[in-house]
Amino acid sequence: MQKNNNFLCNVEKTKDVFIVRTTGYLNETGGDALKQSFEEGFSLGFQKFLINFSGTPVINSLGISKVLEIAEMVVEDRNGKLAFCGLNELTSGVFKMVGLLKMGAAFDSEQETLNFLSH
Repeated sequence: MQKNNNFLCNVEKTKDVFIVRTTGYLNETGGDALKQSFEEGFSLGFQKFLINFSGTPVINSLGISKVLEIAEMVVEDRNGKLAFCGLNELTSGVFKMVGLLKMGAAFDSEQETLNFLSH
């Protein structure tokens, strides 16, 4: 678990998917906590990552830049697979606008996301 100010990342490891569930406002310091969670997944050899943003209603521009950095690390640097769930309408629009939804797919539920990553 990574905690930074009012932002929290809880991780769960399934057989082949590293799940990160976020809670709170995602800004630059929250993004650093998110990145630390992913570094844990990388060190354990995971290639498939799920971020559940259902507990994070707001992500500022610096938080978005950290998510972009993480997505590049997963998809481009490590040839991994990334997917999101729990995006609200605003966050989904921003993710689409900045290209995050070209790097990772978005789903409504965590179960749908896990099904996608398991194939």
